Amino acid sequence: MSPAGWLAALGTGLLAGAVSGLVGIGGGAIMVPFLYFFLASSELAGVALPATEQAVIAHATSLLVIVPISVRGAWLYHRAGRVDWDAGWRMGLAAVAFAVLGARVAVAVPGQALKLVFGIFLLAVAVQVLLGRRSVAGLATVRTGTRTVRALLGGALVGFFSALLGVGGGLVAIPVLLYWLHLPMEKVSATSLAIITFTAAAGVLTYAVSGQLGGPGGAAVLSYFHLPVALALAVGALIAVPLGTEAQLRMPTRYLRYLFAVVFLLLGARLTVVNLLMLVRGP
Repeated sequence: MSPAGWLAALGTGLLAGAVSGLVGIGGGAIMVPFLYFFLASSELAGVALPATEQAVIAHATSLLVIVPISVRGAWLYHRAGRVDWDAGWRMGLAAVAFAVLGARVAVAVPGQALKLVFGIFLLAVAVQVLLGRRSVAGLATVRTGTRTVRALLGGALVGFFSALLGVGGGLVAIPVLLYWLHLPMEKVSATSLAIITFTAAAGVLTYAVSGQLGGPGGAAVLSYFHLPVALALAVGALIAVPLGTEAQLRMPTRYLRYLFAVVFLLLGARLTVVNLLMLVRGP
């Protein structure tokens, strides 16, 4: 890996870590596009990778980095008392179980159409968040049995649709936490990171057992993980995660609402436009 590659990955990791800690997403929305570009360049990556393998290596490497990002972020929020572990661990386990089902369904349905619908859904969520239209009743006001069922069902939704759509767990978890479990706004990002810890670890394990020792890129790639770039991304991210979490801990709740709305608006618009263009252009 070239010096320019190390610097680019370190900078991308800094950005991904800060956004992850601030918003409660894993950072894949930032790292995966970077990795697409990075892995396509043999000069940056330090190895010539087959074009057919670059996408899967990008997603696998991103997940590998998301594990320490989410663990670090969840731990920092836990120390501040922001993680709802009753919801987090139940949703995390259910998400892992139902991600398998989502992955199986994904191979049988048109991906662009699904991502277009999800993009429109995120735009609708952005509007709802801006308007403040959600119940203020949290999980604490619900009976224990009902609370458990809602958390498990919410986790099933997160796992199934994350795998089905090929998007990070946080993009699905945050709307579920807001509108299905009605968590207080200040606990949503923290609990989302706790859930992502489960889903990302399961994804890494899946790639690890399905990949080949040594991978398509020789010593630099192990079971679909590009280890040098993963290390650089992780170093940058772990430095920046505390900056994001600290910024959110100091942020008034009303600004959190605007933050979520902007993130959903940007990512929803990107998913909608990109996949609409792909559908219009055709194969």
